[in-house]
Amino acid sequence: MVRNSDVLIAELVGSLEPVKPLRFAQGLGLTLAVAAVSVVVAVSWFGLRADLQAGLVNPVHLIATGLYLGLAVAASVTVIVMSRPGVGTDHSGWTWAAAMAALLPAAGLIVGVVGHHDMVSASSLTHGIDCFVRGGAASLAVFAMLVWWLRKGAPTAPDRAGLIAGIAAGSFGIFAFSLSCADNDIVHIGVWHSAAVLAMGAIGRVTVPSLVRW
Repeated sequence: MVRNSDVLIAELVGSLEPVKPLRFAQGLGLTLAVAAVSVVVAVSWFGLRADLQAGLVNPVHLIATGLYLGLAVAASVTVIVMSRPGVGTDHSGWTWAAAMAALLPAAGLIVGVVGHHDMVSASSLTHGIDCFVRGGAASLAVFAMLVWWLRKGAPTAPDRAGLIAGIAAGSFGIFAFSLSCADNDIVHIGVWHSAAVLAMGAIGRVTVPSLVRW
């Protein structure tokens, strides 16, 4: 028996409930708030760099932390936009910040190789791994926040969203820990601080798609 199409449509939509649209300002505000808390916790736990306590600024440290912060904000904006799918929406804006931040590992590797920097000494590895772990730990709150926001939305490319969410969180995390790390060596910053960002990006790429299916 052929059913009336109006009746069929009414049955299909009868159990649906209206969903409150995600607000960009709210998502960005929450992300920045969580990031600010992460910074406060990291500085409280690990202490503030001596030069910052004295009101001094190292140029290399300033540039590096600025690039990580810029990448963190740009990637977070992209993730929040991706949570609300739309036709023709451009999600490539964060790549410019990523290209600028990529100068740090490139410079670190060049200086390390050309300058015969001992990157694999016991002390360098110990200090580097310590920054890598602490920077990653400082990323977790922002990462959880962005994943939660993606779960509230409907990203059409969850694998890419996960990658960018991880990069955003990793950049915020290493920015927070950089306020405590006393090392101004471009090799250390370029290799180990960037490694924390890349590792979080990989974690996001692997874990997020299964968490935001819709």
